[in-house]
Amino acid sequence: MRLLAAALTVVLLGCTPATISRGTEPGQIGTWGGSVQLTGGGTGSLSTLFQALQALESGAIDRPVTIVQLGDSHTAGDYFTGRLRERFQQRFGRSGRGMMGPGVPFPYFEPTLVQVTQTDGWSVESSFTNNPTGVFAISGYRVSSDDPDDRMLLVSTEAGGFDYVAIGALRQPGGGTLAISVDGREIYRFDTDGPTLQAARVDLPVDGGGRSLELRPVGDGPVTVLSWLTQRNGPGVILDSHGVVGASINIIDVWDPGTVQWELESRNPAMVVLAFGTNEAFHNDLTAAEYRADFTARLAYVERAAPGAAILVVGPPDANRLPQACRGNGAPDPADLSCRPLSDSEVSAYDRLFGGRAAGDACRWHPPPNLETVRTIQREVALSRGHHFWDWSQVMGGACGTHGWVRAEPSLAFSDHVHLRPAGYQRSADALFDDLMAAYDAFRGAASGIAERPSP
Repeated sequence: MRLLAAALTVVLLGCTPATISRGTEPGQIGTWGGSVQLTGGGTGSLSTLFQALQALESGAIDRPVTIVQLGDSHTAGDYFTGRLRERFQQRFGRSGRGMMGPGVPFPYFEPTLVQVTQTDGWSVESSFTNNPTGVFAISGYRVSSDDPDDRMLLVSTEAGGFDYVAIGALRQPGGGTLAISVDGREIYRFDTDGPTLQAARVDLPVDGGGRSLELRPVGDGPVTVLSWLTQRNGPGVILDSHGVVGASINIIDVWDPGTVQWELESRNPAMVVLAFGTNEAFHNDLTAAEYRADFTARLAYVERAAPGAAILVVGPPDANRLPQACRGNGAPDPADLSCRPLSDSEVSAYDRLFGGRAAGDACRWHPPPNLETVRTIQREVALSRGHHFWDWSQVMGGACGTHGWVRAEPSLAFSDHVHLRPAGYQRSADALFDDLMAAYDAFRGAASGIAERPSP
C-alpha cells in the first residue's frame, strides 16, 4: 500500500500531519431576466465572483473558482445546481464535481458528474430531525458504519476524472480507521480515533488521476463520514451543492459553527448561494417578525463564515397547495382543479376557509399564504445587507406558475405542485445563469470603461 502525502496544517495544533481538524467540544453544538429578477445594489456586491471569473477568462489564475450553494430539497436533488454547474463550466472551464455530502442520503439521489452507491450497512443521520445531536457539517448529514464489508463508492462520469480528493470525517473516542481507495487501490488509512468529537479532514493528491473513490471501515471501530470531494486543480469552476430535504433556513442552527466556518474557509468560495423558503412558507403559524429575525441571523452567520464571498439569495419558487379536505371521498381529481392566488380576505380567514371543512371555491390550488411573505422578507433582508436577490417564482410566471408547469406539455413540475421535473429545474437554472452573466457582462463593461477612460 502506497500512502500519499497530505501536507496540511492542523488548525488547532500548528503541526503538519496528514489531517487537519476543527470543531467544538462534545455537546457544544452551535446555536445560532434581460431580466428584472436579479436585484441588488449594482454589480459591486457580486464583484468577488465576477473578478474571479474575469481572472479565469484572462488566464490570470490557474486554479478552480468555487461556488457553494446551501438549500432545501430543490438543492438536494442536484437538478437545479447540476444545470447551473454545467453552464458555469461550459463557459469558464471544468474543474470537477467538488465537495459533496457522503454516500446516498435519500432514495433516488442522482448527483450530476458522478455516480454514487453504498452498501446497506451504512447508517444515514440527517440534521433535519426533531432532536439532532452531535457534529453536523455543511452537508447537513453524516454516514456511519463499523462493518469492514461496507463500501461507499463514487465514480466520476467526466472524461477528465479527478486528481485530488478530500475526505471529511468525525474524530471521536474509539473511532475506527477509514480505508480510502482510488481506482481499486488503497492509498490511505484515515484514523478517526480522538479524545473529543471533532471534525477532521484528509487531503490527498492522486498521482496520474483517478476515476473512482471508495471508502470502507477497516473494522477496528465506528467511522463517521461528513463529506467527500473530488476535483481537478486546474482553472475552471466548481459548484458545491449541499441540500437537506425538508429544511428551512434554521437548519443552519443545527450545524456545528466551528466546523461550518472551517469548511467554508477551506473552500474559499467566490459566491455563496442561499436557496431556502419553500418549507417555511408551508407553515401556517409562521410570523413575519420572527422569520425576519431568523433569516437575518442566518444570513449574518454566513457573512461571518465566508467574509470574502459574494452572497446571492435565491427566493423560493412558486408552489401550490390543495386543502386536504378536497381530496378523495368523491372529490374531483386534483389534476382537474384550477389554481388562483388567495385574496386578502381569504388570507385573513385562511384556517376557517381552507381547513378541515374546506369546500366549494376553497377546493382549488393556491400558493400558501406565507409564501409571498417569505419571499418579500428574503428580498428585503438581502438587499438591506448589500447582497443580491433572485426571484425564482418570476421564471415560472409568478403565483400559480407551478400549476401551469404541472400542466405544460411536456410537464415541468410534479403533481405535488412543489417539486419540479428535471426540465423545470434546467429552465430555472438557465434563467439564473443568464441573469448572472448579464450582470457579469455589465461589470466587465464598466471595468473596461474605467480602464480606458483618459486621465483628466
